[in-house]
Amino acid sequence: MRPVRIVLAYHDPASVEELVRPVQNEFLHFAIVNSTDEMRRAIAGIHAALGVVDLELAGFSQVGELCHEFPATAFVCIHRLADDTMWSQSLAAGAVDCCYASDLLRILQAAERYIAFKEAQAPSPA
Repeated sequence: MRPVRIVLAYHDPASVEELVRPVQNEFLHFAIVNSTDEMRRAIAGIHAALGVVDLELAGFSQVGELCHEFPATAFVCIHRLADDTMWSQSLAAGAVDCCYASDLLRILQAAERYIAFKEAQAPSPA
């Protein structure tokens, strides 16, 4: 898996640092934020390919706004009790997946699939 630029909007910054530490080498650059406003600034600042949004911090309407505002960024929703309903609502809002907050490998895999898909759709240089 290639390194990605990632922004994590998480309700508990201390917990997310523990979550990220084992796979930190997978990230080219990452930022941990506490709100969707901070997320907007961070995505724009580092040109993040992946935004991870904790559904305990932001609602589906906010996820939809982020997806609309940053179409080149893959958004993955997370929740400690993620279920099929949250997954459906996340995809309807424009996210590429919804995972358990502790499943960082699945989050990274979702991002990798999205990035590969976008690259495959991009027109080849003439």
